[in-house]
Amino acid sequence: MLLHTRRYYPGMARRTRKSKRPTSGDQTRRFPSNTPTIDLTIDHIGGRGDGVGKAEITLDHRTAERPVFVPFTLPGERIIAQPATTRGGGVVAGLIELAEPSADRVEPACRHFMACGGCALQHMKQAAYLDWKHKLIVSHLNRVGLTDVPTSPLRASQSGQRRRADMVARNISGRVVLGFYERAGKRIMDIEECPVLHPDLAALLGPLRQLLTNHIAPGETVEVIANRLDNGVDLLFGLAEDPNLPAREAYAAFATTHDLSRLSTRLSETDDASPLAERRRPEIKFSGTPVAPPPGAFLQATAEAEQAMALAVSEVSKSARAAVDLFAGCGTLTFAATDHAPVHAVENDSALLAALRRGADEAELGSRVTTERRDLFRRPLDQMELVRFDLALIDPPRAGAREQFEQLAASSVPTVLAASCNPATFARDARILVDGGYRLRWVKPIDQFLWTPHVELVALFERAS
Repeated sequence: MLLHTRRYYPGMARRTRKSKRPTSGDQTRRFPSNTPTIDLTIDHIGGRGDGVGKAEITLDHRTAERPVFVPFTLPGERIIAQPATTRGGGVVAGLIELAEPSADRVEPACRHFMACGGCALQHMKQAAYLDWKHKLIVSHLNRVGLTDVPTSPLRASQSGQRRRADMVARNISGRVVLGFYERAGKRIMDIEECPVLHPDLAALLGPLRQLLTNHIAPGETVEVIANRLDNGVDLLFGLAEDPNLPAREAYAAFATTHDLSRLSTRLSETDDASPLAERRRPEIKFSGTPVAPPPGAFLQATAEAEQAMALAVSEVSKSARAAVDLFAGCGTLTFAATDHAPVHAVENDSALLAALRRGADEAELGSRVTTERRDLFRRPLDQMELVRFDLALIDPPRAGAREQFEQLAASSVPTVLAASCNPATFARDARILVDGGYRLRWVKPIDQFLWTPHVELVALFERAS
């Protein structure tokens, strides 16, 4: 373990990205490279996974005690840090020396930790890490006045379970680097291993790098999305231009060699993907119902998290007569409810919705699953449209869904089961429901984003009598 080193996190001050918008009235600024280091003790871990302490720091000729955010540190540690940039009313600093380490510090599981931007908390003991994530949810709820909410212990995630990876590859002077962006920067970290990924995905890192070395031009960047489905890996390349014949042949051969279910390409995020090699129909089962997702489809990060969410849906839907699934995707929550109630699935992505529809039809669910394409941000289901449902399932993106929650709050729907990957926006939307007459009965956290500040949760709301 590195303890007393002047290069514990090299280059942090140089590589911190500027904010795109003002915070606390000031534009984010960098400190000069000769800014004196500061000695401080870390008090707690903030919402981004950084250790947070306080120190006397001078800004604009005014010296005051300010919060200091230091990545890769733990509560109780005394450190020496180098101020790098401002963040709101505080300062982001790079760790220079770890003078007194915490008893909760452990050796990271990955040699790329601290350089790769994928993980933030590999250096923290499991018990302390789980406790921090649990408290993160509780603190966000408390901030909006939701106290004493029954919150289950965090359902832990293990290494090697992540079944989806969004990576990037770039040809730099004839050498392809493949991996994830560095923390707070634009450089791609060329990764040789990733203990978070399912072994089937981790095993493709080297072969993918070798494949792309021969088929992307110097300076070209390729998006690589890998989904591990039930019958093999589904791979999508986001390319700058259509691949030529030799590249297409090489990609097809790669799919055969590595037993992929499918390999597809697309030229932009708005373009449809073109399957280049489909060796068998890609398939994933949601609560026992097979679905063929489109290339690069959004999936819950781990199968274990998806199963925990589906179990919660199945339990609350037992007494439902009619359910609506808002932001339904491919049907993760939809099919968990169909054993008990007909479900109306609403989703704006046409490819995801088509996959859900095909899965329902092939499972002979008939009218038990109806579908509607709709942008719920611009046109949420209103209280009059919601009147025919006695259960609403909702799993919005990280930004939450304020407008849809406002309509739910004004509706007569007796039960709402909400899922979220962002405790901050969940707390905001939960407050909307509570102000509309709902009670937050329980919250169940799920750690499907191992060693990151992110956490999934499901929560039950019931309309008060």
